[in-house]
Amino acid sequence: MNKLRTVVFGSLIAGSLMVSAAPALARVEWRDIVNDRARLRMDNEELARNRRQLDWDLDHGADSYQLDRDHRAIQNSLEDIRRDREILQRDMRDFEDYS
Repeated sequence: MNKLRTVVFGSLIAGSLMVSAAPALARVEWRDIVNDRARLRMDNEELARNRRQLDWDLDHGADSYQLDRDHRAIQNSLEDIRRDREILQRDMRDFEDYS
């Protein structure tokens, strides 16, 4: 019975130590923020390309199918940018919290 009690309490102590170390293991590093910024920059460049394509199609009388495609591409780019900004803000907040 004494050995069982020792094993149970030892497991509880080890488990509590592992749980307290979990935030340190989930730490955000600076390179994650750099990657987030690069992804955001690429998405902004894609948005600019999509807007130029829409302008070109409008100037050259593209059909409604092509214009709809251009609008969808712009909306997708805006959604990607929104998502990347959220990820960047979260990573920066986590980096500041754990540094």
